[in-house]
Amino acid sequence: MGFEGEIINAKWPKPATEALRAEQITLAVQVNGKLRGQITVVADANEEAIIAAAAECNTVVPYLQGKMVKKKIVVPGKLVNIVI
Repeated sequence: MGFEGEIINAKWPKPATEALRAEQITLAVQVNGKLRGQITVVADANEEAIIAAAAECNTVVPYLQGKMVKKKIVVPGKLVNIVI
């Protein structure tokens, strides 16, 4: 078939690390520890951008209207929790 050597001695192919890196990630959004929605942000978004996107999520807005936010918790790559 045109290959050299035996298959048993062949080396494993090396993956392209750039192809494995995600450009966008999906995070769960919780209000008081209960899942209320999901957001998609760029993979290297900072905490302020993630919180802003979570606060603008259509399924989260009704839970935040008229309430005072006490704490905002961001677990990178996993979730956002807004405590009211």
